[in-house]
Amino acid sequence: MKKWTIALLGAMLTVSITACGNDNAANGNANATADPAVTAAAPASTPATTEEAAPEAATGTPTVDELIQKTTEASQKLNSFELEMSMVQNIAMTQGETKNEQKVDMKTTSQFTKEPMQMHQEVVMTMPGQEGEQKIEQYITKGGVYSLTNGQWAKLPESMTDSLITTMEQSASPEKQMEQFKAISKDTKVTEDGDNYVLTADVSGDQVKELAKNYMGQSDPSMSAMMDQMNIDSMTLTYAVNKETYLPTRTDVNMVMDMKTEGQSVNLDMKMESTISKHNEIKEIKVPEEALKAKEMEIPSAPATN
Repeated sequence: MKKWTIALLGAMLTVSITACGNDNAANGNANATADPAVTAAAPASTPATTEEAAPEAATGTPTVDELIQKTTEASQKLNSFELEMSMVQNIAMTQGETKNEQKVDMKTTSQFTKEPMQMHQEVVMTMPGQEGEQKIEQYITKGGVYSLTNGQWAKLPESMTDSLITTMEQSASPEKQMEQFKAISKDTKVTEDGDNYVLTADVSGDQVKELAKNYMGQSDPSMSAMMDQMNIDSMTLTYAVNKETYLPTRTDVNMVMDMKTEGQSVNLDMKMESTISKHNEIKEIKVPEEALKAKEMEIPSAPATN
């Protein structure tokens, strides 16, 4: 059961961020020190389709295409920002007469800079099989990935850093999130909420699956194969931008899915909320000296599992 919890956590995070740009391109590694690091990552850049957006509203609210274009242009000038994310997953697994219900609760606070490309992240997570909260702090830079767990700094081996650095680069480019809405523009609408324009899309099934597979196929073929078995019953994506600056302010994902594999039936309900702030206010992310001096982490060989 725990194996599937970890795998599903990675897969669902990937689906959600690929569709709307939040959380984290999880790489499917079962190492607890590395997995949470990707949770705050933003989306991959998926080629846009030629779907046409709805016509412009008479009220003057921009169309989907207009809002995507203006937001993309504004985000290209975004050099730094902070992202706070809260996610709750309820997972129900059934195998024969045995039913197991699990809850994963995760909160992250992340800061990003583009020049130089760096990320600092703090993660607080509760997962089945763990006592209390697990707290992790990480710095992701071109020079290495450093992780603080249980009061001890460690440098991740190069074999684990490539996907994290790629994710960081995507996370620091919110304009790439707009590519996802281009691909589902016919299912997207624009509304107004106070000082924000809000893009909302209700999607399901193969639309979301293909977006996620296009991304995961680049970094984790095994996770892409898992997504073939998924049935996404419903997903609502929300992306808000400021009316004056067109910079991102909020993203939400609500999703219900199920899958059957290895004799197990799995149902998952996920809710994720993120806020984006401190646009261009973060001037520097400095890696602590004790982290830079940390020894490289040794990764034990994974035991065989059935």
